[in-house]
Amino acid sequence: MLNKWLLSPRTIVLIALVLSLPALFTGYFGDDYMHHALLQENSPVQKPHDLSLFGLFSFVNGDAQRTYELMDFGLLPWWTNPDLKYAFWRPISEITHWIDHALWPNTPMLMHAQNIAWYLLLVTLTYYLFRRINGSLPTIIPVLAMLIYALDSSHGFTISWIANRNSLIAATFGVGALLFYTRWHDEQRFLDYLLSLGLLALSLLSAEFGISTCAYLGAFALFLDRSGPIKGLMNIVPHASLTVLWWIIYKVGNFGAANADAYYLDPIASPLLFLSTLGERLIALIGSQWGIIPAEVYGFVGPGVPMAANVALIVGSSVIVLTLLLLTPILKKHANVRFWFFGMIFSALPVCSAAPHDRVLLFIGLGGTYCTAAIIYSALRLGAETYSTKQSIAKLSAYPFAFIHLILAPLLMPVMAYSTKVWSNQLDLSPATFAGIDSLEGKEIVLFDVPMGSALAITSTRVSKNQPIADKVWVISTTKTDTDITRLSNHELLVSKPTGFVTGPELATRNLETSPIIVGDTIPLNGAVIKVLQVGEQGHPTEVHVRFKKSLDDPDLLLLDWDPATKQYQRITLPTIESSYLLSNASVSQRVNKDEATPLSESLNTELSSNGELATTNK
Repeated sequence: MLNKWLLSPRTIVLIALVLSLPALFTGYFGDDYMHHALLQENSPVQKPHDLSLFGLFSFVNGDAQRTYELMDFGLLPWWTNPDLKYAFWRPISEITHWIDHALWPNTPMLMHAQNIAWYLLLVTLTYYLFRRINGSLPTIIPVLAMLIYALDSSHGFTISWIANRNSLIAATFGVGALLFYTRWHDEQRFLDYLLSLGLLALSLLSAEFGISTCAYLGAFALFLDRSGPIKGLMNIVPHASLTVLWWIIYKVGNFGAANADAYYLDPIASPLLFLSTLGERLIALIGSQWGIIPAEVYGFVGPGVPMAANVALIVGSSVIVLTLLLLTPILKKHANVRFWFFGMIFSALPVCSAAPHDRVLLFIGLGGTYCTAAIIYSALRLGAETYSTKQSIAKLSAYPFAFIHLILAPLLMPVMAYSTKVWSNQLDLSPATFAGIDSLEGKEIVLFDVPMGSALAITSTRVSKNQPIADKVWVISTTKTDTDITRLSNHELLVSKPTGFVTGPELATRNLETSPIIVGDTIPLNGAVIKVLQVGEQGHPTEVHVRFKKSLDDPDLLLLDWDPATKQYQRITLPTIESSYLLSNASVSQRVNKDEATPLSESLNTELSSNGELATTNK
């Protein structure tokens, strides 16, 4: 077994610190750029009118007019569902980001340091919680559980992503709430009860994730409350009432996710869809907690590669079955293990509303790691007492668990703590530099074939770096396939893309099954109007008409095609009416006087007013 010095809580915290240090050097990732931009006084994207403090987690709030405004800045592509909503109420987490911005706005390393500090506090509190709810099991198990939890590589990504700090904060306050509640149960000090309520509120206000605190409170009432399950459930009525009150305010404040099936499902608004995915998501999450395949693997491979998804589910199911076989004798003997097991299951249910990802395992990991520690110790040290005649099989089966959680996971921890840097390196931010473009101020930019992640990061990246931004950035296409552009008039373009504008990752902002794009759909932007003219068999728009308020000859209206080879834009010049250009493989070729070009305003039922401005009718 491990040396005693290793199984010291202080040593474990120190090891967790060392293995988390690579996170300090990962910089910004994903939403970090948007958060930084929103906290700037001169940010072009204003805070939404809601109960959030700064709108860091609610800038896509389901308001169609705001969605169109985000399209004007290139923060969303034109095909985004106007009612798309990723709006979350996390004021406590917002305050911590505001502190970052106020004290060290240009030093991401210190922002990551705050993440690490929250994680170390969480790890410390888990030890006290494991020790308090250990029952009659050996006192070494809480320390072993703390070791497994602290060095769990699935936590590395969460530590490494500044914007995901809300999960760390919610889990920290949640564990604190459980600690004070169990102390109240044992010592009957009313102050402890009030503190548990207060910390539950802080957890809920840090992230929706905090609702998993109630999962463990419910499990405690059912399996460990000395007065029985009914009285135990009565004891947590105030906690349940507080959670219901938070939920009512949350919904009245128009928070939550909607029309965002790619990532989030609302169990209340879409119960059948939620239930249809529940089993698979539980397997992905619990399988990841007890096994080695990250939960997000299923989400990444499932939609496009069903066979790979099935393999992932089979592996996850196998891990769960093996673990349950080893855990069942322990569950039968110890009520506290039943608490940890069912607390894990209950806490997994609410997070199944999000796509499976290891960053939601902090609460699940509480029960999961305690059960793992109980299995390893019972199989390797208490074999005959726990497994009787099957002790040899149990011992043999426990070795893979010990290897995964005590050797492999710690080795992977620094890798995962650096993982956001690896992911961010996959995102090409060079389109945000606009190399070769003299000035962006006062410009309206129309982008073709810029990869979606790169295109949507342009404005937030430039604002975060205090660089000037264009008045408008309209993302027309994001895939490097043939794009045919025809100039119909001084203000109009016909853009055709036979493969479709909305494919692959582009579907993240619109589910074409539940919210199809149809011919005639109009997107009214501020200075341009996009109208869908053709839709392919798969529901992907293949041809659109774009009308600009400014003339195509206006020097402040730039049509740019991204060249991934040179990492620069090529300016598209359309001098001849009814001439067509083909964008293919980063090259631009002109086909003059295209006979089949649509005669314009007539067939499209559009008109130009006498002063040259567009007279548009939204249909």
